[in-house]
Amino acid sequence: MVRLLDRYLFKEILSPFLLGVALLTFLMLLNQLLRLTEWVSDKGIGFLTVANLFVKLLPSFFLLTIPMATLFAGILAFNRLSFDHEVTALSASGIGLSRILRPVFIFAVMAALLTLLMGTLSLYWGSGSFKSIAIKMLKEKIGVGLETARFTEIFPGLIIYAESITDATKMERVFIYDGRSPQRPSQVIVASKGFLINSGDTFGLELQDGAIYTHNESIDQRISFGSYSLKLRSPLAQNAAIQDDQNQAQLQKSIQRKYSLSYASFLFCFLGVPLGILSGKGGRLGPFVIGIAMILCYYALYNLGDYFFPENGMAIWVPNMVITPITIFTFIFYKDKT
Repeated sequence: MVRLLDRYLFKEILSPFLLGVALLTFLMLLNQLLRLTEWVSDKGIGFLTVANLFVKLLPSFFLLTIPMATLFAGILAFNRLSFDHEVTALSASGIGLSRILRPVFIFAVMAALLTLLMGTLSLYWGSGSFKSIAIKMLKEKIGVGLETARFTEIFPGLIIYAESITDATKMERVFIYDGRSPQRPSQVIVASKGFLINSGDTFGLELQDGAIYTHNESIDQRISFGSYSLKLRSPLAQNAAIQDDQNQAQLQKSIQRKYSLSYASFLFCFLGVPLGILSGKGGRLGPFVIGIAMILCYYALYNLGDYFFPENGMAIWVPNMVITPITIFTFIFYKDKT
């Protein structure tokens, strides 16, 4: 009877949890999926490269969706048990709330550990791997996107034209418009030859026998060169570089975020029990309203803590500090009412 009850309650929570993770992750990834599809179809990025980036992004989304799915799973499971009077039948059989919470505790620990794992993977894959993928995407984009005797906008603000392209790396009679930076004047670069270079994290164009034309405040400037290196960096690679520069400042905050959301998964699983039972008499719509309200409350508190303590990694614990006493109070209210 004991093992049968544990398995029964565990399955009741597991089914909506898996459905919730899949649905919530899909909704959060929908915008990214459209962007990744555009990169493959319109930007010339290889499918395997985009798929690799997609896989690297998944843990960071699971880190957010697992706590939400845990809350909805607890509410939906115990709402159904209450609606079908199964909770009443268990109480009449002498099975109290503390006994019912045993499989809930096991599920909560597993959800917390899974969230912790996703947080660790998002930290590991979100640093060097993200930057290497960004550089690879840039190389593929230039290699595939450049066409002979056509103006090609590699990314916003950078247009390249070459009368002759050999092996996707050697160009002749090159024209480049570089207006990427709003902090400096736009440049027009012409060169007799150009070569794509790639050395580690450095990727760009090696230009030979040309000139750089700049117009700044009614002053025209021309600089001739025998050899000139133009570094290329996509917005994706720039974001990765910015993340590297801010790595030390953000590392502690990211670690605190990982542990905080792991605790939230554990907490939400317990919070869903009294909320689901108490909403059982309200029909099937009640759990969704309660779950959405709690999720909005949690992330509103997170943004509030981040607003008042932007430099403090402990700010992400503000929602847990508020939700924990709410969970305890909800259990006390349920026990008093029953």
